Amino acid sequence: MGFQRSPELEAVVRRLWKVFTSGSVEALSNMISSSPDVRFVLSADDHWIAGSDDLVRNVAARSSLMDIERIELDRLEAFEIDEVGWGACTVTVFYRSGDSHSYRSTTTFAVEQGVWKVVQQHSSVGVPEEQAYGAELAAGLKDLVDSLTSTHAAAIAEVAGTSGTVTLMFTDIENSTRLAAERGDAAWTRDIQDHFDVVSRIVENNAGRMVKTLGDGTMAAFPTARNAADAAITIGEEIEAENFRVRIGIHTGEAVSVGDDYAGLAVAKAARITSAADGGEILVSSVTRELLDRFDYAFANERVAELKGIDGTHRLFPIITDIK
Repeated sequence: MGFQRSPELEAVVRRLWKVFTSGSVEALSNMISSSPDVRFVLSADDHWIAGSDDLVRNVAARSSLMDIERIELDRLEAFEIDEVGWGACTVTVFYRSGDSHSYRSTTTFAVEQGVWKVVQQHSSVGVPEEQAYGAELAAGLKDLVDSLTSTHAAAIAEVAGTSGTVTLMFTDIENSTRLAAERGDAAWTRDIQDHFDVVSRIVENNAGRMVKTLGDGTMAAFPTARNAADAAITIGEEIEAENFRVRIGIHTGEAVSVGDDYAGLAVAKAARITSAADGGEILVSSVTRELLDRFDYAFANERVAELKGIDGTHRLFPIITDIK
């Protein structure tokens, strides 16, 4: 289809949410298309707003009634093709009362007089699938693997080679939403692209393949656990100079191919291990730890954790490095 990742639209999405909370009619008007076909859809049945004028007035009125302290965005991704693009993220609103509220949002943009303008937005409150549909839709974690394109699957399979196993590494920047707000959209967009370039170079230098980027995080695949561990340690060393910290998770499992449930579990487990890591920490699964035991790596005390969406408890091991 020709869609491309769009750091520019990611910055526009961040700015849009700042404008939403400001309640400024003028600022909202500048970011929303003047077309009468604009749509704004929320979870409630009556929150289906048509037309830019009604949308601007509604959002401004809602913002003025909310005593918002701040908003944090997570899992932000944006893509564009020609003069159309979209961005998706999770949004958490923090109120001065101490309460908070989280939901998911997707925004569609079109270029209007040379500027990205909102033409449609849908925000919804997440509920369990059993509540929404009467049954859990995901069969285990198969859907996670199915979300990878054939290109992603081929890249991982190529790294796995004939052994059928691959070591997966995820990275994630700690406190990225706060850092983006502090540095500003333009500077943060440059920082993220520079960060991706550094990670990609280190991955390739250690016989790995960068599979994809995930917001401000990355997913990579390696033929051996040692390759992944060496890459992770080098990433930690080089990222230290960038004035932010990265959490890294590593797990070894079967090579991923579309529709392979076991491979899907390996991907999910690597991602969940990353979520369990602290900033500046490299956390590996017990399987990966065993593969690294015959090499010269030092580990901190074992950590037993539950990983969301994966049954049981899991033994995790931090690799000791000089990075704090």
